[in-house]
Amino acid sequence: MSVTKVILPKLGLTMDEGKILAWHKKEGDRVAAGDVLFETETDKATMEVEAAVAGYLRRIVVPASDRLVPVTTVVALIADSLDEALPALASAGVEPLADNSPAPASSLSSSSSLSPSAPSDESRVRSSPAARKRAAELGVDIGGVNGTGPGGRISLEDVEAAAKAGGAVPATGSAAPATGSAASATTSAAPAGQAGGVTGERREPLTRMRRAIAERMTYSVTHQPQYSISRDVEVSAANEARKRAGVSWNDLIVATAARALRDHPRLRARIEGDAIVTAERVHVGVAVALDDGLIVPVIRDADQKTLAGIAAARAAVEDGARTGKLPGDALGGGVLTVSNLGTFGVDRFTAIVNPPECAILAVGRVSDRVVVRDGAPAVRPVLSLTLSVDHRVADGATAARFLADVAERLEAGRLD
Repeated sequence: MSVTKVILPKLGLTMDEGKILAWHKKEGDRVAAGDVLFETETDKATMEVEAAVAGYLRRIVVPASDRLVPVTTVVALIADSLDEALPALASAGVEPLADNSPAPASSLSSSSSLSPSAPSDESRVRSSPAARKRAAELGVDIGGVNGTGPGGRISLEDVEAAAKAGGAVPATGSAAPATGSAASATTSAAPAGQAGGVTGERREPLTRMRRAIAERMTYSVTHQPQYSISRDVEVSAANEARKRAGVSWNDLIVATAARALRDHPRLRARIEGDAIVTAERVHVGVAVALDDGLIVPVIRDADQKTLAGIAAARAAVEDGARTGKLPGDALGGGVLTVSNLGTFGVDRFTAIVNPPECAILAVGRVSDRVVVRDGAPAVRPVLSLTLSVDHRVADGATAARFLADVAERLEAGRLD
């Protein structure tokens, strides 16, 4: 009998762990390749994970809960038959989770040798690894935190709520903070309702999304030496092409940038260790603003899509990002990001490169400006493009040639 292990995939560069929010199939259900198996929550989005093979969902190893599990964890087993007995989990190569949370009854076999070692004092507290790590960072005694998860398990959100409510005290058994610590002194002296002892301020812990953005952008500016170049583009012809196709400016910019990327391989590259790796396929990221931050889903093979195809793909990933349900391939793999603040009335801006990509194209609004045509002033629609580039990958002349290609295509209304 063939048994396929279903893992929690790494859905994006920053994802190290995730939660399984819901299973779309039950044990014993017939599964077709491409069926949605479960929903998982990453640090930035809720995404649907599809079955890679057909068969029967024989065992759910990790049930839906608030537990954070590492990527590549085996979460289920799919077999091609309902008749034969499954091997013990240990025989199937399934390792128990580090969390002390009880596994579902269906995930254990009487012949399995998965007997967890005796828990430490800290692990006897029903909590996720991420919650324990965050408690240590905030100085919260996790033993005194009320858990809201299944069976009273303590989640990351429970720890942060306790810290916000004033539960930031040294954890039992931990070393006391050094005397004179400004942070601890201020916290202990703050009147109730005042964060940090400053009237009129409110302190709240970072959400998972804001923490991911903070880490990613800090990495970008500290590890990717960046420069920016700008160009104003007269877009009368592009506007006519856009209107004929019935698409947005963002769709047009994505399409134009994707086609230009075919001829500029260095702008499709990234640094990996001591090598420059160039992607053959042109996946373009689209920055989507959410209430709590920013997410960059990708339009795959954007250079191969028509304008209508790009418009449909862009609408789908934006809707998925805003509703919290993205397909599993919607994050990661982009070679360049398009960030458009023109809809907010911004004329021009400089964006930070989205690692591991080497470039990001910042798009301002389209506005009527006076330009010179045939020696005479004329009013034409103009937009500003600003390209930020990782200098380790591409020099100024390389970036300038790419931006010139994008500008020339827009000025001519070319979509080849």
